[in-house]
Amino acid sequence: MSSISDQPRRSRPLRKRNVLTRSSRFGPNMTPMVDVTLVILIFFMASATIGGLEWFLRADLPKEQDPDLIDSGYALPTPMLGADLYMDGDAVLVTGIGDKPRALASVIAQISAMDESDAQGLILGIRARDDVPYWAIVALHDAASARSMRVAIR
Repeated sequence: MSSISDQPRRSRPLRKRNVLTRSSRFGPNMTPMVDVTLVILIFFMASATIGGLEWFLRADLPKEQDPDLIDSGYALPTPMLGADLYMDGDAVLVTGIGDKPRALASVIAQISAMDESDAQGLILGIRARDDVPYWAIVALHDAASARSMRVAIR
């Protein structure tokens, strides 16, 4: 049997293992930069889907505006009256104009009694339930149009 001392010794000692001798590439480590870039990319993708719904909003802007109001900065929106028509038995009632529900004839009389210069800047929005007859909507529309109101059927 041979002893340990009889075995030949290595001519070179074990290599040191540190960062400088371990890898053969040079330059900075790119892994953290790629991680940060992917996190930022995910953030932008997520925030783009949240803000995407507002692209589909419709804006109803007037085509022509009064230049005096644009320059003043105190332009107010056009006032809108809402008239909701519904049936109560055989009578057509209107809510939204006044405090209580009123008969269609009294609302038409009130609109007809308005001064045309006051009514000219108003919009009357008419909304009717399915059971309201068509003649009632037309009668209210005609009364408002006779006073130079703009009418919108909603």
